[in-house]
Amino acid sequence: MKKDTVYIMLLVFMVGYNHACNFCVNENSKVGVESKATPGTGNFRLFEFTYSIELEPAINEKLELWLPVPQNNSVQSISNIAIDTQGLSYELRDEDYHGNKYLYIYSDDGIKDSKLITLSFSVRREEHHNVEYDNISNNKYLKPSQMVPIGLMFKNIINDNDLNHNNMRSVYDFVLDGMHYGKPKSIDSEYYANPWLDSNSEYGMKKVSRDKVVDLYQESKINGSNYTFGNGNSLYACDIGVGNCTDYHSYFISISRTIDVPARFHMGFPIPNGEEGEVGGYHCWADYYIDNEGWYPVDISEADKDSKRINYFFGTVCNNRVEMMVGRDFHLDGYEQNPVNLFIYPLLEIDDKKSNSFTKTFFYKNL
Repeated sequence: MKKDTVYIMLLVFMVGYNHACNFCVNENSKVGVESKATPGTGNFRLFEFTYSIELEPAINEKLELWLPVPQNNSVQSISNIAIDTQGLSYELRDEDYHGNKYLYIYSDDGIKDSKLITLSFSVRREEHHNVEYDNISNNKYLKPSQMVPIGLMFKNIINDNDLNHNNMRSVYDFVLDGMHYGKPKSIDSEYYANPWLDSNSEYGMKKVSRDKVVDLYQESKINGSNYTFGNGNSLYACDIGVGNCTDYHSYFISISRTIDVPARFHMGFPIPNGEEGEVGGYHCWADYYIDNEGWYPVDISEADKDSKRINYFFGTVCNNRVEMMVGRDFHLDGYEQNPVNLFIYPLLEIDDKKSNSFTKTFFYKNL
């Protein structure tokens, strides 16, 4: 079957952080992005990223697939995007509330054979400090989302620990001290043992054991609960205190918004230090806004993994990453499970029902 490939070329750079940049298609199926980049610290990395999904056959069944699409902003330039759908129809669509882009791939008749869908692009990513991005409604990022509430218990935490908007480092340090990185799915998991967790410690506000962390995860798989690590549930993060990057930064955002500091959630992929290879999974971070200074990035989970970089990751993020989406609670056209809590991995529906009948892989190569 002839490949259906579209190339998206970067025409010019964008001033500020413009998630609302317009894609326009001409008769040659070439798509342009108008943008202008603002330099960060001057340290940048160039690499190619490939996002691949192998779909299993779905004969005579409606198939719909949603994928995040990265955009240009003041610290990230995307070019040479190539989308190969192996003949399936597709559309590039807008996620309006946060200004993201996503790819919608579909077939009313399904697919007889497996298909390998690829999205590849080149990235110039800058290390950066605070940035005054354009076209952001700060008030949006003072509101709660479904797993990132404000007020409630966070008001008590703020009062008890003397946290306030004039000292955002205290919020960063509070989350850093209160959280422990770990994703133990069973007692056989590497995250169940040292250096991640140990039998003598109690975690979170509820002072739970590592066994309780495992129990909550396993219960969530049975009852469909989101009260476990990896969902970006700030109530869970506060109570249990063990999780991954989604939990650290959701906790930070709930506290920040409760003290009237706008804060955002960013999701993408970490890029290893080698020349090329596979990327194991996603990464997320946050930023918060200070009047007349801009958005300061924080990466608290990475700071927790490397104590030598605690100061660095308060107000700086490295260039070993690519951002795919900003925000939470996405509404994707046609998706039956809206709103989408986190959108980084492929979302697939077969006959309007969520499906995991695919394999995902991610690769990078330095340029």
